[in-house]
Amino acid sequence: MNLTRFLLFSLISLSVVCSCAGSIPGRGIYYWQRTINNFQNTYIKFEFSNLRNEKRSKGGDIEIYSFFAFFDDVSPFFLTPGSIHPESDYWEGYYSGIESLPFDLKRNIRFVFVEGCEYRMPTTSGRVKYLFSFNTSGYAGKLRTEIDLPPNHSIRLSFKEKGIPYPDATTIGERLANDRSRYDWYEIISTIEPTPNLDPIKPCEIKKG
Repeated sequence: MNLTRFLLFSLISLSVVCSCAGSIPGRGIYYWQRTINNFQNTYIKFEFSNLRNEKRSKGGDIEIYSFFAFFDDVSPFFLTPGSIHPESDYWEGYYSGIESLPFDLKRNIRFVFVEGCEYRMPTTSGRVKYLFSFNTSGYAGKLRTEIDLPPNHSIRLSFKEKGIPYPDATTIGERLANDRSRYDWYEIISTIEPTPNLDPIKPCEIKKG
């Protein structure tokens, strides 16, 4: 095995180990940021509000959740998709008093968000394949889709609960299906909307208690 092959094998092996260690995307893995080559006032916008009665995703008194947006391809070297999410300093602009934020949010500020706040991130215009992933305390959802985004338009993502497949489960198989449904609990819905000419970032007003 020559040096080039050895180095390539080592990089791939390390990537697989890191991927296995990080069972929750964004934790234990650093997703390299993709370059947005064809930004034309084009964004991905999202906001989540928990409609369930029980509080599942907590950071102190602040409700938080995880969200990930990728171009749906992978690096041939690192076997992980490149994240569309900007670096941490971009997301810090949504908050005042960073030191008072929950630890999980500060530690993973690229991928952890506050319920009830609207966020956006730049994306490329044109036809692109996307992978979106969402998790709130073990209740998840994902969407693979291809979107042709015109200039001066944005992708709006919304989250809809599917509920359990068998409300009146009687068999073991039905009960197991209900239990597994948490991994596909949310439907992620994408729509396209015009981006206003004046569209400043809306600061996240955090309400405790």
